[in-house]
Amino acid sequence: MKMLFGTFPAMLTPYNKDFSINADEYIKIARFGIAQGLNGIFCNGSAGDGLALSFEKKVELMKLSLEAAQGKVPVISGIGSVIYEETIALANEAKKLGLDALLLQPPFYYPLSEENMIEYFSNIAKQVSLPLYIYNIPLFAPPISLKVAQKLSKIKNIVGMKDSAGSAVDFAHFSDVCDFDIFVGREEYYLGALLNGAKGSMTSCGCVFPEVMSGIYQSFLQKDYIKAQKLQKFILKAIRFAGTLPFPLGYACLLEARGFNFNNVLSIHPIDSHILQNIENKKQEAISIIKEMKEIVDLKDL
Repeated sequence: MKMLFGTFPAMLTPYNKDFSINADEYIKIARFGIAQGLNGIFCNGSAGDGLALSFEKKVELMKLSLEAAQGKVPVISGIGSVIYEETIALANEAKKLGLDALLLQPPFYYPLSEENMIEYFSNIAKQVSLPLYIYNIPLFAPPISLKVAQKLSKIKNIVGMKDSAGSAVDFAHFSDVCDFDIFVGREEYYLGALLNGAKGSMTSCGCVFPEVMSGIYQSFLQKDYIKAQKLQKFILKAIRFAGTLPFPLGYACLLEARGFNFNNVLSIHPIDSHILQNIENKKQEAISIIKEMKEIVDLKDL
């Protein structure tokens, strides 16, 4: 069974003005990241509007990710849905297409007990053949407790967890008691998570700043903790900027400042005059952040 490791981007999804996926730009973003040291591609996550896309568009992103990867790096896809059958269908499509792994958060909107959650993930793990990573993201879905994570870590085919809770304390406990790999989903804590046993990261900044996020990982492996800390600190200003716009618009704005095209269109946000003006007001600030960071870190041009 193929296990994942290293720095993965939580891919953003660029669109054409008619809301169709901009395939050329998506592949361009993904291949740029791979060239800068990313260890794989993660599609259909929160940053890529994965929970707001149709089944057909989710499958399209799987295909585009495979095309971008060219067999050089593994591809993992989110399969989360409140519709149980859709989750299974997405898993089956991923297997058929040749993806390497799946990521699944608890069903959102409907509350789950710990027993319900264990049963939910256990049943899906039995029905899918690709390695399954569970996803702890309390901002958008019911949180996965330490008890639940520990029990699920012993189930065949549940091979790991992405933890986006943002708690260093909780991460340390997950790492201590769970028998599977753990990826961090918060870029602010990448170095700390690696020191606490993380296998890697899956983050929005991995998509926007692949050379920086992969640099943290490589510096950690080389035990150059001073450089790793410098890169870790470097990313914080970008995260604060991204937080000034509705998620994930801030990260799209930063990608545009790096030369990619998003057409001011994201699937989850209605395009009204207020949002458009806010984006326009932020673009110069994003460009300034990129310029400032280029003076500190060797950001590559497109």
